[in-house]
Amino acid sequence: MKTNHEVVVDIWKSHSNYLAKKSVELKAVNVVDYMANLFCPGPYYYYILDSPTLTLDLVSESTRDLLGIEPKDLTLDRFIDLIHPDDLDFFMRCEDVVAYFLKNCVSPEKMVNYKINYSLRERVANGNYRLFLMQTITLRTTEDGALLKVFGTHTDINHITSVNNRKLSLIGLNGEPSFLEIDVFEDQVFENFVPYDFDAYSPSFTKRELEVIRLLARGLSTDEVSKELNISIQTVFTHRKNILRKSKAKNSSELVAECIRKGYI
Repeated sequence: MKTNHEVVVDIWKSHSNYLAKKSVELKAVNVVDYMANLFCPGPYYYYILDSPTLTLDLVSESTRDLLGIEPKDLTLDRFIDLIHPDDLDFFMRCEDVVAYFLKNCVSPEKMVNYKINYSLRERVANGNYRLFLMQTITLRTTEDGALLKVFGTHTDINHITSVNNRKLSLIGLNGEPSFLEIDVFEDQVFENFVPYDFDAYSPSFTKRELEVIRLLARGLSTDEVSKELNISIQTVFTHRKNILRKSKAKNSSELVAECIRKGYI
């Protein structure tokens, strides 16, 4: 009987030319540049996956506190072992759909313009399971679109929501279309799926309102948001009121949870 690790590898290898055959040297990576495209409203860890060998080139020190695993000891196999058993089928299906999307719906040069979002329950250092927001971005591909390096970050969002909506979002960067809240268990997922137009999103949050939402998601109080953005407390209250009105959310927690699930922030 195959291990979960072997099953995941089989899924990836079932997509022709998805994983590159030969590794390349990891050039200097400015992690801050990639974190700018990710949303981390809580404790997180990150890594860089070498796709040809399925080994980790770089792992953040935070795995020690979050997972109880030394960075040098985190492997793909150990990560899969951390996933809640009831989330394994969702994880495998997401990876299958992502591979299909990147190989069949996106040209090779645009693969680096997509952020992959979905959530999983992972076992943390104390042995309990907590919900993590998993986000990955392709760093580098071969000329014909096989994965070479992938940057990933996993953020503990249990303080925001403990309910996994079991949906996948493919967030387009640099003007590419997005595909949000995909039910990965549907047949022929992309056959009738319409790309998401952020410009047509009904709440139409302003840039400042999105800044307020991101700070609230980090757990900042109204006073702290005021100081962070150098605006008055009354202005923050006005932004919060307008944000809740636009989103129809009952409170800030519901608003942030919805924004994370749909990949708006």
